[in-house]
Order: sequence, then C-alpha cells, then structure tokens
Amino acid sequence: MSSAVLDSSTGAWPAGRRITISDLQAATDRGERWSMLTSYDVLTAGVFEQAGVRALLVGDTSAELVLGYPSTLPVTMDELISMTRAVVAGTRTALVVADLPFGSYQAGPEVALANAVRHLKEGGAHAVKLEGGGRVVPQVRALVAAGIPVMGHLGLTPQSVNVLGGMRRVQGRGDAGERLLADARELQRAGAFAVVLESVPAELGNRVSAALRIPTVGIGAGPGCDAQILVWQDMAGLTSGRLPRFVKPFGTMRADLEAAARQYVAEVAAGSYPDPAHSYA
Repeated sequence: MSSAVLDSSTGAWPAGRRITISDLQAATDRGERWSMLTSYDVLTAGVFEQAGVRALLVGDTSAELVLGYPSTLPVTMDELISMTRAVVAGTRTALVVADLPFGSYQAGPEVALANAVRHLKEGGAHAVKLEGGGRVVPQVRALVAAGIPVMGHLGLTPQSVNVLGGMRRVQGRGDAGERLLADARELQRAGAFAVVLESVPAELGNRVSAALRIPTVGIGAGPGCDAQILVWQDMAGLTSGRLPRFVKPFGTMRADLEAAARQYVAEVAAGSYPDPAHSYA
C-alpha cells in the first residue's frame, strides 16, 4: 500500500487532500466500512463532509427531489453538471461522483466518453456512475481507458423503471441473482472501482461483496456490503410518504423545518419579528 493512500498503522483517512478511489479500496481491503450520501448543493455537501461522509453522489435522484420531475429520466447533463460544480465547491476532501443521466451513455462508448469528460471538465467531478451490467461494459472500458473512474450500479436501476415495472420491486431473486453476480464480475473486469447494489436480498449482497475485490456500496442490499449510500433527504427525515423498507431516517428534518417556518409565519403575523435586536438603528 502506498504511503500516500492511507496510514495502515492508524487506519486514518488522508488529511488535507481529496479522497481517491485508492483510498476507498484501501479502506475496504482493511475491512473498514465507509459511508456515502447524495448531495446536490454547496451547503449540504460541506455538512456531510464535516460529518465524515467519504464520498458524495450527485445523483439523478435530483430530478425528483430538487427539480420536481416525475422520475429520474428527464434530468439533463447540464442540470447535473451545475449541481456537481456546487458540490465540489462545497467540499475539500470528499470524493465527488456524478451520475451519467438517462440517454447520456446508452448509445455507446463514444457518447459515454464525451459526457463523462464533461462531468470532469465542467463539473469538476472525480468519478462518474452509470447503470447496468454486461451491456455497458464497453462504455466502462472506454471511460477507464481514458482515465475516468467509473462506479457501476446493479439491482434496481431507476433509469430502467419502465422495464422493471416500478420502483418498489426487489431485484436479484432466483436466477436473476446469478445474472447480477455475473454482471458485477464483468464490471470489475472492465475496470469499475466500485459497484452500487440497490434493492437486492441481503444474502445476494453478501455473495457479491465476497466475490468482488472492489467495494460494494449497498442501498437496500443488507449489511454485508463494504459501504452504504442513502439519498440524503431520506437519511435526514425530510422526505414524506411511503419510503422503501431500507430507508432509516436518522433525523427529523421535515418536522424541524416545518416548525421553524410556522414560527416565522406566526411572528411576522404578530409583528414580533423583526424586533429591535434584528433591525438596524
């Protein structure tokens, strides 16, 4: 292990520089689990980094949670590049991964490479993520050959929602689990530095993690994965309604934000805000 990666004697993460894919691999090799969250803006990115989140994903989930689209499909490269630039600006050490949105890589390696280059040059991303197994192996190889780190994504792949039949279906049961394992191995051989496993049985998450050298990043894939990722609004308790089974809110942000807004509305209506302490003489 290079001394520039991690201090193997202390297990410390690097200070004063960006975490790299080598740092993530070294942590996984030592059996240290690490965390990842989505982020789409400068403020949350800084908060999550300060809290110890090692990698941030500028995900196409921003289509629904930031831009109000009905699914992830409409979000564009330009929209994701703008958010990626903000997340990079708000951080000093976290590895920033940018999603390749629907339509930006499916046509083949040349299209994928052109859009991945945009993420790095215009957005400042340090890696990109794309969905799929064997069918995207040529794209993964092309990007890695060009020096662009690639994170794979298997299981429930939101960009394929119209084929999968919805966003609530667990993937990888029965024979589909064997295909997923084969896809994961193909992504590793193609040069992917990590693979997201979404909404698959925990036993399959264990099997894939044991079979791969590269880190597995679970989201509804059980505790056996090398790392975990959540959509930050789900993690903080900001989203409402029916949530996937794997979501655990670690905060009450929606209730707290609503309470603050209600107090603001009440004080404005009562004339008690702004008071002299919050006015200029």
